[in-house]
Parts: sequence; C-alpha cells; structure tokens
Amino acid sequence: MTATRQPRQYIQLSDASVKAIVCAINSFNSVYGDYKVENTLILVSNAWELLAKSILVKRKKNIYTDRKKEKTISCEEAINKLVHFKELELTQAELLQQIISLRNRCSHENLPPVPEAIQHHLLFFSCKFFKELLIKHFPKKKSLLSKNFLTLSFDHMTTYSDTVQKLVSKLRTVGKDHKELIWLLERGVRYVESSDYISQDAFEKLYINKKKITPYLKVGDYLDKAEMLRVVPIQAPKNYSADIELRKGGKKLSGTLPVSISKSNVDEDYPLLNNDIAKKLKKSSSYIAKCMSKLDLKGNKDYHQAIRVSKSGSVQRYSKKALNFLEDYLKKNPNYNPY
Repeated sequence: MTATRQPRQYIQLSDASVKAIVCAINSFNSVYGDYKVENTLILVSNAWELLAKSILVKRKKNIYTDRKKEKTISCEEAINKLVHFKELELTQAELLQQIISLRNRCSHENLPPVPEAIQHHLLFFSCKFFKELLIKHFPKKKSLLSKNFLTLSFDHMTTYSDTVQKLVSKLRTVGKDHKELIWLLERGVRYVESSDYISQDAFEKLYINKKKITPYLKVGDYLDKAEMLRVVPIQAPKNYSADIELRKGGKKLSGTLPVSISKSNVDEDYPLLNNDIAKKLKKSSSYIAKCMSKLDLKGNKDYHQAIRVSKSGSVQRYSKKALNFLEDYLKKNPNYNPY
C-alpha cells in the first residue's frame, strides 16, 4: 500500500485561506446573526494570516518563533512581513491591520458598534487585495473566487472616510463606544510602522488640548491615501442603462464620494449620431468627431452621451443642443480647423 503524498505546506495554507475568506463573505452576507460582524472579522483575519504565511513559506521565509517549529508568528507580524517583502503596499497593510485590531478586541472583550460604512470598506478592500495576491502567487486558484458575492442595499450609504471623519470631529463629546472604535482603527494603522499597539490612554493624549484632532492621527493619513467605497443602489425601468462616472472633486470633497443619479431617455435627449450631424452641417464624419473633442462637447452631459454596446466599444450620441452649438460656432468661425 503506497502512502498518499501530502501537498506542500504553502499549498495547504493557501487552500485553507480561500475557505476562510469565502466563509467570511458568507458570514457578512447573512441576513440574521447577532455576532456576524465579529465572526466576519475573525474569519477575514484568519484568511489573511493563512495567505500571508503561505506566501512567506513559498518564498522560503521563516514563519516560526521557535526552533522546534511549534509556534508561528502572529497575523500582525505576517502582514508586516508582506510589506517588508513588497507583497503589500502600506495602505493595504494599514487596512488589514485595522481589521486585525478589531478582531483582537472582539476576541477578548466586547466590540464597540462598527458603522456599516466602515464594515463595507474593510471587507470589500480586504477581499479585493486577497484575491489579487492569491492570483499573483497561486494563479490556478483564480476560479475559486470568480463569483460575485452580493449584499442587498436599499439605502444610500456614506463612505468609511465620511464616517471616521465625523466620529473623529466629535471625539471629545461622543460616548465611550465611538472613542474605543477610533482607537482600535488608529492602533491598527500605527502597527504597520511601529509593530506595536498604542494604548487607549496614549491615544487619547494625542488630541487633548488640540483644536483639530485629525492631523495628529495616523488614521487621518490613511483617509487621504486610501480608495473609498460607496454602495449605491440603482433602480431603473426597462430600456434604461446606467452609466457611472468618476470625476475628481475639489479639496473640500476629499473625504467624500458624492453620487448624483439622473434619469434620461437616450433616444429623446441624445437623438443624433456623429453621421447625422455631419450630414446636416455638410462636413465629414471625422471632422465632426474632431470638433466635438476639441471644443469640449464630448464628455459634457449637456451635449454628449457615450452608450456602451460591448466590453470594448461604445456609440457616441449627441443632443440637439450640441448640433446648434456647433452650427453656430462654425458660422462665426468659418475657417476653423480642429485638426
């Protein structure tokens, strides 16, 4: 009878990490469960600890704290090692250390209430980074996380940044739970550089007698560097399409992710194709396309709308206002050359 060959250690660790992250997503998406936030934090931390150690072992790095190899490094240490070996960016590690900080709290004491915006931010990006790193080192496992996991949302939510900024601005007046939550997030972010947890007393001394609190907190730096997530439910009637546009806002909007939703009927609001305008103005199609681009009509919702028809292509449609503007402009500038 031949012995069954065991998979290599890093394969076993990576397999277990995928099981843990899927269980975490399943826990977060569960409708019922008084302990689902804590359960999710524990499972996400577990998944990342296993993935980090699998990558370190694959890279022939030590994950043990003793010679007998009976005790491995902590999750916090494993994540920081990934930063050291340039497997994770600082901002990514700061997010993960926040999760671990919250996990440690709920493993030993009651976890203060965590607003949904913070939950969504931490879970979404931790899973996104997990998938990217997993595929990088174990490309054959790509299919294991190829599904879409959906949490229903009927309300407009704010972002992690908005929520944290609001809580920080009220640190002197909010209750104990909110102060503890910001401390737990702050100590997670700080761990990336210090490899040590700041105490709650030391944390509160950071902003005593300070007019503005955010500049003295590392979590404030994280808000400026990290991408934000906002869940926006979109409900539309038949024959409507949804176009999502990201645009850079001013400094006053640096912590927010405002979303404006407007309904339009493409056939009525943008009835003209490029060729239609070319025929009316007796110009070539390429000339009109160039004018639209050079005169900044393209991309302006008053004049233009791109309709995606495939993964790689879209149809450009224009409003009557665009035709009138271009017709008037060419009358005033008959020698205009957009090329």
